Amino acid sequence: MKPILLSEIEAFFNIKAEKQESDFFLEGFAPIEKATSKDISFSNFSQLPHQLKEIKAGLLFVPQDFENTSSHIKSILRVDHPYHAMVSFLEHFYIPFISFPSSKMASTAVIHPSAIVEGVVGEHCQIGPGCVVSKGAFIGDKTILEANVTVYPNVIIGSDCIIQAGVVIGSRGFGFYEFKNERFPVPHVSGVRIGNSCEFGANMVVASGFLSPTVIGNECHFDSFVQIGHNCTLGNRIYMASQSGLGGSTIVEDDVELAGGAQVAGHLTIGKGARVAAKAGVTKNVATGATVAGFPAIDIDIWRREVIAIRQKAMHKKSEI
Repeated sequence: MKPILLSEIEAFFNIKAEKQESDFFLEGFAPIEKATSKDISFSNFSQLPHQLKEIKAGLLFVPQDFENTSSHIKSILRVDHPYHAMVSFLEHFYIPFISFPSSKMASTAVIHPSAIVEGVVGEHCQIGPGCVVSKGAFIGDKTILEANVTVYPNVIIGSDCIIQAGVVIGSRGFGFYEFKNERFPVPHVSGVRIGNSCEFGANMVVASGFLSPTVIGNECHFDSFVQIGHNCTLGNRIYMASQSGLGGSTIVEDDVELAGGAQVAGHLTIGKGARVAAKAGVTKNVATGATVAGFPAIDIDIWRREVIAIRQKAMHKKSEI
């Protein structure tokens, strides 16, 4: 975004900030745990948790009863609803900053005549029929977009990726918040960042992030109809079979595998090398190297014993009838 003076934000909200220095510029926004002295963020806490005491935000929207125990926060703005204030700021001030030129296609790229390319396409790419590469999107070298792929603004895709037909990358996530007894959509404006040598199955969707991008590492492979929610962070060599999905803000560490139809609730962590069995429903964190099954998902050996015990009990009851 373009630099904004703190005084402009004060004027918009008609509230004076509590600040350590005179007027200064703010240049971006980020989640509170990632915010720098140039960033705007928010906190719903009346008092910062211990792990956030060292944050260095430039401006923090906070509740009215907030106790500022951090000397690193340059300014705070007390509001009735910090989340709504953050959204209002984005809707009023945020103008996407495009750091690379628009409508730039490498001479070696092959673009189908029916494709619409407003973003940047690298060397030896193939852009198939009906594809849309929006302004502010970047496609790395030798990446292939098959038919009818949609790439939204602020999406960066690495090199040597294969994106099958119907994939959508960077669409607004399914996120809402309540304010004054009404529900409002969250503006997911931070886009998606994808590494190298990934493959995306037909008709899968990757949602854009809110204050930071949705991130996918290198050498990840996704089957058809996979859903990756907003603000998820995926490591390297992730495998997700058809119809599996991740709720928003889920962290998936390296070498994780999700079988067909497995679903993971939001704001969880799936540890390195973990396995999630078919049709499992994950409702809590999964430890490194664990294999889980069932709903709610538990250790697969325990789940198998439970299934056998229930089946044996059912057969016993049937024999008594």
